[in-house]
Amino acid sequence: MPATLQAFIAIFLLGALLRSSGLLGRIHAERLAFVVFSISLPATILVSLDRVVFAPTAWKLPLAACLVTLSMLFCSWPVARLLHLPRATRGGFLLGTGCINSVYFAYPVVLATLGDKGLAQAILFDLGQTTLTLTVIYGLAVWHGAKGTTARSAMRRFVSSPPLWALCLSLLLTLLGLHLPGWLHDALTPIHLTTTPLASLVLGLSISFSAVRRTWALALLGVGMRMVGGLLLGFAVAYGLDLAGMERAIVILVSAMPSAVTAVIFATDTGLDEDLVTSIVALSICVGVALLPWLPQLIWLLLG
Repeated sequence: MPATLQAFIAIFLLGALLRSSGLLGRIHAERLAFVVFSISLPATILVSLDRVVFAPTAWKLPLAACLVTLSMLFCSWPVARLLHLPRATRGGFLLGTGCINSVYFAYPVVLATLGDKGLAQAILFDLGQTTLTLTVIYGLAVWHGAKGTTARSAMRRFVSSPPLWALCLSLLLTLLGLHLPGWLHDALTPIHLTTTPLASLVLGLSISFSAVRRTWALALLGVGMRMVGGLLLGFAVAYGLDLAGMERAIVILVSAMPSAVTAVIFATDTGLDEDLVTSIVALSICVGVALLPWLPQLIWLLLG
């Protein structure tokens, strides 16, 4: 296992220990997540996509993300109905299974195993996933929720997102055949290098074992659908779109990632079953971290 993944696990465990001991809490995780989302992640996108040459089939990656996410929602909806879940719990189940943890899990893992080229593919995949998360999935959360929020706030989140602006700038430079100035690339690189350790710390601080104890049975079902179901959907979509090599590996790998911390934010914002969503996120992250030692072998297998 690469040293970067070993460091990822160690920092994650440190964060979980700090959360369980009460030294740091949810508010610290939220503040740190804001720093990653607003500062270090945009720097990572700008540095990693600089000088990357995209294949002619790159447009298939965001399309694949949309197909995987929509298929997951179509699978989760009848399951939630069959279980006769209350409205707020049903909405939380859809959130937990539909949101893919790209920023705080997929990006650091892909960067550690496949480098900048792999991260560029993961970012393109996340473009489709994030678009649906901030529109369709947030809309479902509002519809199921008890609070009087509107989907307009999701659109504001989307258009004001620093990672989105960083991605747009990187793609524009690529289209124009330009690159970041050397001085800017050098200035952003140290910030970019903080993304993986800060993201792993955010994941550890997000773990709430008290919520897991209250909702573990339904949460385990949600984790199975998010990760095992996501893996199967990733395979189906990758082969359906005739993807190969790194593009195929990225689609399958990211589709099976844990549930996103964003789901907890949406659940709180709209009045859904926050305990269930928190449990799905926490358990899926723990499963993902437990599987990290075998991830490099899986990736090289997917690369063919």
